[in-house]
Amino acid sequence: MSIGTQISSYLIPRAIWESGYESTPPLALPARDALDIERRWRKGVILRNEAKRYAICCKRMQGIVRELEIRRAPIPHSYVWKSYEHTERGAPRALAYLAFFEYLRRFYEPNRQGAGAADPGPKGLKYDRIEAIFQPPGQRLVAYLNLLSQVKSESRLPEMCLKAISRAEVLPIGFKVSPAECDAALRQRHSLASKCAELDCGLVDVVELV
Repeated sequence: MSIGTQISSYLIPRAIWESGYESTPPLALPARDALDIERRWRKGVILRNEAKRYAICCKRMQGIVRELEIRRAPIPHSYVWKSYEHTERGAPRALAYLAFFEYLRRFYEPNRQGAGAADPGPKGLKYDRIEAIFQPPGQRLVAYLNLLSQVKSESRLPEMCLKAISRAEVLPIGFKVSPAECDAALRQRHSLASKCAELDCGLVDVVELV
């Protein structure tokens, strides 16, 4: 991943997500198509050009949220994860977010043992959409928030942040982020997801090079 990577996180109210805004189409349509592809992948069904279609869906969602911003739709201001060169105010940068969430996807095993659960489910986060660039409003967003809350409450979180910076493949050779910045990235992402749940919004990330 380039050190020039910047991410803008947009909170999209459910009404706009499902019905669009003026002439801007709803996000629900490309999101549904992308989730259908993910569902087939989980079942081991790999259709021709499926990965390309998935990328098109994600790109379409990113284009829609940019259009909503240009049209001054009634959506909250986006949160910007700055590129590597920006260090002002101590805010976590995009690479810290990407590095820590890559670590979670590859190595973290959440506690899935609910009350009376006979099958705790898979150990890792392969199918938990922890790095997905979109989270639809509703149950999926709540599940995402609950997962972040579990990570945030881990007693070994400092150790996880330390491991993330040494194991993350997303970090270019010679460039580092700190464990404290990884911790801040998790807390910022949790804050965004919490706000989404509170306001009944979906979440879309726009990734770009600056």
